[in-house]
Amino acid sequence: MRMELPGPVKEAMDRLEKAGFAAYAVGGCVRDWALGIKPHDYDVCTAATPDEMKRVFAGERLIETGVRHGTLTVLLGGEPIEITAFRVDGDYQDGRHPDSVRFTRRVEDDLSRRDFTVNAMAYSPAHGLVDPFGGQADCKKGLIRCVGDPAERFAEDSLRILRALRFSARLCFPIEENTAAALHAGKAGLRRISRERIASELNGLLLGKEPGRLIAEYQDVLSAALAGQEETGDPRVLLDGKQWILAARRVDACPRDLAVRWAALLLEVHTPCTASSILTGLKQPTVLIEQSAVIVQSFGLCGRVELPEALMRLGPEKLEKLLQLEEADQMARRPDQAENIRRVFAERQKELQALLDRDACYSIRQLAVNGRDLLALGYQGKQVGQMLEKLLLQVVRGQASNDRDALLSIARAARSERE
Repeated sequence: MRMELPGPVKEAMDRLEKAGFAAYAVGGCVRDWALGIKPHDYDVCTAATPDEMKRVFAGERLIETGVRHGTLTVLLGGEPIEITAFRVDGDYQDGRHPDSVRFTRRVEDDLSRRDFTVNAMAYSPAHGLVDPFGGQADCKKGLIRCVGDPAERFAEDSLRILRALRFSARLCFPIEENTAAALHAGKAGLRRISRERIASELNGLLLGKEPGRLIAEYQDVLSAALAGQEETGDPRVLLDGKQWILAARRVDACPRDLAVRWAALLLEVHTPCTASSILTGLKQPTVLIEQSAVIVQSFGLCGRVELPEALMRLGPEKLEKLLQLEEADQMARRPDQAENIRRVFAERQKELQALLDRDACYSIRQLAVNGRDLLALGYQGKQVGQMLEKLLLQVVRGQASNDRDALLSIARAARSERE
């Protein structure tokens, strides 16, 4: 079966081949093709060195930002095509990056340095599929397996530990036995990885199709990833086995929303400041940190107050995420009651949507009075905001109508009582 290549990619490979340099599509695009998934990104590798590539594509616009490591980007038909010379990595002293790279003319040498067999395939219309490590067979089996010795692969680059989990969650592939054992054994190496890179891989894991299976099976690895760079780790993250199992079930029961799934994972940590500090330590986006921390902090709110008041406290977006988290928690704790739980929360979602559809008042800006009205009644400073909050609460609880005259009357009465 032939792999269909986009025009600019095929043109780049053809030009290299005509100049006497073998060229292949490599990595993720070949993996996706083998799995019957339409590739979105195409990387090209070649026997040409960067200087030879420059001569092949003389006259084209070239971007040389990665040329030191053998990568040149050429624009063909307005499309950027990333082309990398076949290379062999030197030693990895920092557990992340090779100290040096050496160019080679053999594609098999290049594939031997890659992480997993499913990513270590190359394809060329001229030469066909090159698969020296059984990547196509592992795609058919549905298996994540390291190229060569997994302990060596993870020692070279500890981030591959989390990449294995991310690919497993995304593709729904189990991890091969020896690779899995090396994952557990090598987890301490995660202390050397930047928090941003760890966050990116964990985000991918949580948004996968089967994150719960991996959360339950690799509790020790995830604890090491979340604990930061302190050798002793962060005890707030070291949940017991039952808590990890519950977190795994809860994450799987959530929609594929990153803020909700992070909240589901960190809920057993108990305190919102801890959830917030973990996400902050991972240098996650501020919006994600705030959303996850708020719904952890607000967990159980919908059982303590009526939905309109919960809407007032959280706003529509966070309340919807909170409902999703609370439903997932119930599903995780009582899977035998799944149908009833879904029905209850479907009703809550309908109630929330009905409130929004009828433009129910849930924020101060929706009140029929504003700060200027209260200033005119003699309120000053903090008193203005405090009174507006009291008026809003009365409206939300159905104790007052959102009518200008009615609210002004309540405000006057409260002012008179103070005097």
